Amino acid sequence: MATRKPAQENNRVKLLIGIINKEDEQRFTEIVNECATAVHFSGVGHGTARSAYMNYFGLGEVEKRMTLSLIPATAEHNILNAIGHGLKLYLVGRGIAFTTPLSGISNIINDAILSGVDKPDRPTGRRAPISKKKEKQTMHELVIAVVNTKYTDIAIDAARAAGATGATVFHTKSISNDRAEQSIGTSISRETDSILLLTTLEYKTKIMEAVRDAAGLKTEGGAIIFSLPVDDLVGVGRFEDYVDGEENL
Repeated sequence: MATRKPAQENNRVKLLIGIINKEDEQRFTEIVNECATAVHFSGVGHGTARSAYMNYFGLGEVEKRMTLSLIPATAEHNILNAIGHGLKLYLVGRGIAFTTPLSGISNIINDAILSGVDKPDRPTGRRAPISKKKEKQTMHELVIAVVNTKYTDIAIDAARAAGATGATVFHTKSISNDRAEQSIGTSISRETDSILLLTTLEYKTKIMEAVRDAAGLKTEGGAIIFSLPVDDLVGVGRFEDYVDGEENL
């Protein structure tokens, strides 16, 4: 599996998650792209979480969008700063944005995103400090595959054959990726599905390899595959806090 787990804090890719108003979606990606090379996907925020969690993230409102952006870690603070001020996220109801580390990503995407990290940081204003939690060992991983909608079933079947016990799919779209596509050397499918697969560490790599072989970037499926540890980084509790059927994935 051509995945990379950068060893240094300042030389890796992170996942930026934004839950914002519909009208702010384009501006959100514009702000990120002004700071760094990034890959973005956006979709309607929905799931099967308890209502309390939905309200916490503002997902109960129809006009919210959930945007996933792969960004260089070196630009993380500048990006969060710019988004916070540019979208006025300090006001109630405007949305939230946060980052989480990745445990795996394809070399092609990794290299494209990190291609411009040596550029000067974009000047930004002040922002409130971000609290950081102590890293801990996790036994579960969330594998995410963003794939051409025509190849969603193929990717899911491959993942299940590799040991995945289930999957959650939500429709997304490729947005504002011209800069990243130039570095990658190929276009990213406009209409995509984001497949979320909760698995154990034992099966993570097997699942990522299976999806890559069946529907990866070198196939018509064009899947971008990455993974991240499952914990309480977003403040909604650990995986074991949920009962069957209530995972917000």
